[in-house]
Amino acid sequence: MKRLIIQLNVAILLLSAFSFHCQGADKYTIKYDFEKGKTYKQHSVTDMAMTMNAMGQDMKMDMSMYVDFNYDVVDKNNDGYNIRMSYQKMKINMTSPMTYLLDSESPENSSDKSSAEFLKSLMGVPVDIQLTQQGKVTSVSGVDKLVEKVDAVNNPQFKQMFGQQFSEKTFEKAFEQFASYLPGRPVAIGDTWNVATSLSNNGIDIINKMTLTLKQVNDNVATIEFTGTLTTPEGGAVTNIQGMDAKVSVTGTQTGTTQLDMKTGWIVRSEATQKFTQNIEVMGQTMPQQVETKTTITAE
Repeated sequence: MKRLIIQLNVAILLLSAFSFHCQGADKYTIKYDFEKGKTYKQHSVTDMAMTMNAMGQDMKMDMSMYVDFNYDVVDKNNDGYNIRMSYQKMKINMTSPMTYLLDSESPENSSDKSSAEFLKSLMGVPVDIQLTQQGKVTSVSGVDKLVEKVDAVNNPQFKQMFGQQFSEKTFEKAFEQFASYLPGRPVAIGDTWNVATSLSNNGIDIINKMTLTLKQVNDNVATIEFTGTLTTPEGGAVTNIQGMDAKVSVTGTQTGTTQLDMKTGWIVRSEATQKFTQNIEVMGQTMPQQVETKTTITAE
């Protein structure tokens, strides 16, 4: 059961741009404006705190995940961009209820060397994403190379968890989250726009509804604030965990702030906090969880 709980909550942790051109004195149009041949870099830190009751026992879990990404602009044309994404570093650190560390840069010092070697094997594997200037993903390719790495891993928990994460749909959904910052029309400071998308996490679709506001443009940096909700479709969602069907329902809120460089279109800094209740029904047992995650993204 402990492995099951760890798997579920690593999956939760895995669950965690663009350019402004002035039009008139107070209006801004948000769109991609990347430079061909340039590599844009991001560092992501997600901290998760979770409390739950499993079979009558209260349990608390604290976990952090650190990921470095490279985004290479391979091509640029009138229709948009070919972006080649690759992982550069990945580290998962659990501090309670037990100490558990996986580090792609240091498998020999990890809690599970073979699993850390698996993470290391994912580093640098390219995934090509074609998208328009407005943020619509038109194609995803190269995910099969990541899937090959997953198929070769001996850890069945990691094989299932990452196998569900690495799909064209998951990468498409992830990139479309960036497009949430694109209002599709010129906006002035104080203007708001609404976006409804879906996240794909560990085989579970989560409906993401946000209201975004352009708060300020200062020193070549645009600040966007957002609030929203996270829910599974009505009736919940069903996923497979270690060969068992599990019903999952999620309801929660999110808030955050994103700062964008107006010249390059790249994220200067982004902070997002999600607070949600997740109920997991498996083997006749219901495990309610209270989860809070904070994701901070910084760019070089």
